[in-house]
Parts: sequence; structure tokens; C-alpha cells
Amino acid sequence: FAARAEASGEAPSPKSEKMATVSQAPRGGFAAMGALMFFMLLMLLSGTMNTLLMKFMVIQKVPTGAGEPAVGFDHPYFQTLLMMIGEFLCLIAYYATTKHEDILKAQNVPNGVFLVACSFDWTATTLVNMAYIFIAASVVQMTRGAIVIFTCLFSVAFLGRRQHGFHIAGVALVAIGITLVSLSTFINPAADATTTGPSTTMASKLFGISLCIFAQVFQASMLVYEEKIMSQYTIPPLRVVGMEGLFGISVGLILLLGLNMCDVESTPAAIYQLENSGPLFLAVVGSICSIAIFNYAGVTVTQQASAVARSTIDVTRTILIWAVELAVGWNTFNALQLLGFLVVASGTMIYNRMLVIPALEPPSEAKALAISLRERSTGPPSA
Repeated sequence: FAARAEASGEAPSPKSEKMATVSQAPRGGFAAMGALMFFMLLMLLSGTMNTLLMKFMVIQKVPTGAGEPAVGFDHPYFQTLLMMIGEFLCLIAYYATTKHEDILKAQNVPNGVFLVACSFDWTATTLVNMAYIFIAASVVQMTRGAIVIFTCLFSVAFLGRRQHGFHIAGVALVAIGITLVSLSTFINPAADATTTGPSTTMASKLFGISLCIFAQVFQASMLVYEEKIMSQYTIPPLRVVGMEGLFGISVGLILLLGLNMCDVESTPAAIYQLENSGPLFLAVVGSICSIAIFNYAGVTVTQQASAVARSTIDVTRTILIWAVELAVGWNTFNALQLLGFLVVASGTMIYNRMLVIPALEPPSEAKALAISLRERSTGPPSA
């Protein structure tokens, strides 16, 4: 639910979007509209900040110990734990803003439900964190659009949901767009010095893209699981995010203990780097706060606006991330990457029916749509 799988060309991603079924215009006139616009802007800025901060972390070079050489902050499992802490803050916000009687109504939910969703989330987030080492943040964001492909496949396989023409066309465009974005990373050598980590070979870039796409398999699995299993319970979306954060912290601490014992990752080295780099420490604090704010704002937007508004924010977020990368010199302009992004965004809009093409609609709906469009252009038929 955390709006992490988050983004340009991506199916609506905050977990709240799967659980909250309210989709309505804000009530209360201009004041309510103003408040909604504030949360939409907050969601856009916090989501953009989180992605950029995650990339900022991995390009910081800090010694991992006394007398050790300066290296990048390559601790993807530790970074995932930080994200879970951010999600856990949503649980505090839930208890602080929810009436006691409403809290009691939502208690009868097996903890195992949250643990399964958390496992999918942990895996997906860690794979994406690994990808930041090898590819630009904007490429990470764009390739996350692959969630549409896997969500479509899993919806057919596990939910028995029929896919219509607009679903298939949307998935096809997303696949083409991601291919174009992936190709763009191989023809942009000017960005190698600033956008990637220790290795900028073609193989490392391909590996980074593969990590990000593979992560969407788990992200889509989480969404389908939430729809099939968790939708059986009445759970406030903010509590879902917070509970997954709580379980994520527990899982993360146990996992990091094993990984440190196996020398796969060094948490003491990560902590040493944080203690000896002010910018890195501030980036960590900022990432925790931004993911908490992103999820909190995402819940509000989902409940008071439509999925169209959420998807529009996601597309805008990707553009903003790319613009910041270009402005600070982390990336260079690439026409193929722009084309790929436009194709991914178009595919996502078609898949989510933000962009309606009559020829791709089911026959009954296509006919009704044609009549509606004809009436708009010529006026209703006279009695």
C-alpha cells in the first residue's frame, strides 16, 4: 500500500488505493478543494524527494571505518529498513487521528495477513534499492511501470479477471516504453560519471534494470494479494501501511542480523558512514520522513479524489524527478528516454482508462460511449 511502487507509468500504487474504496469529489466547497490540492502537492513533492534522496545516498562516498577508503553507501537491506520505519510512522499517525471506537472495530485481523504483504513489499523495495546503484533515479522510476504488466497477468491467473482490449493495449505500450527507456541507458555515456555507482558497464546497467523490473513482480503480487485476501477485512488504509511497517522493522532486524553474520551486508559500516557524513545522515532522516508523508498524503488523496488524480501525480512525479536530475547534473537529456517515458505514460493511462479509446472498450461500453460522444457533439435527440 505504501505508495512506493509508485510512479510514472505505474498502476496506482499506494497500498491505500487498494483498500480504500471511496472515490469521490471533496465536499465542503473551496476550503475542502484547497485542502485536497495541498495534500496532492504534498504527495507529489514527498514522493519526488524520497526517490531523489535514495539515489543521493548511494552516490555519497564515505569511509566505512577508521582508515578505510571512501565508498558509496551500498546498503540496500538497511535502506529498506529505513523505509519500513517511515511506514511505521503512519501507524502512530493512525492511532493519533482515529477515534477509539473505530480502532476497536479494525482489530480483528490476523497478523499473518500483514506479514505476507510485508514480505512482498520488503523484497520489492530491496531490489529497487539495489537498482539505484547502477541506473539513474528517473530510469528506476520509469521502469517501475512494469507493475502494470505483472498486475495484469496475476489478475487473470489468481483473480480470474477478464482483460479487455484497453488492458492489453496498455500493457503492450508499457512493455514497449520500458524497452525504449532501457535502451536509452546504453546510449547515454555522458551521464555515466554521475548517474551510476561503482560500475557503469553495459552489463551493470542491464542488471540494474532487471532488478527494478523483477521488483515489480513482487509489487504486483502484493497488490493482487491485498485485493484477494486483505479486502476480506475492513482495515483503515493508514493502519495497513503502519502495520506493514511494524512487521517490516521486525523482519528487517532479523534479516540484517543474518546478513551481517554471513558478511552479505555490514550494518556497522552503514552506521559509521552515517555518523561521519552530515549530508548522508540528513538524507536518511529525509527519506524516512518523506515516505511517511507520502503515504499519509496518499491515503487522503485516495479517499477524497479519484484514481485518475493519483495516477496524474505519479506521472508528474516522474517528470519532476527527471527534471531535477538534469538540473543537478546527475543525468543528461536523452530523447529516447523521453520517448520511452511518453509511451509508458500513455500505456498506463490507457490501462487505467484515464485515456479512453472507444475501439478498445468492451462492445457494450463502446456503444454507450459512442452515443455519449455523439450527443455531446450534436446535442440530445429531440423528443
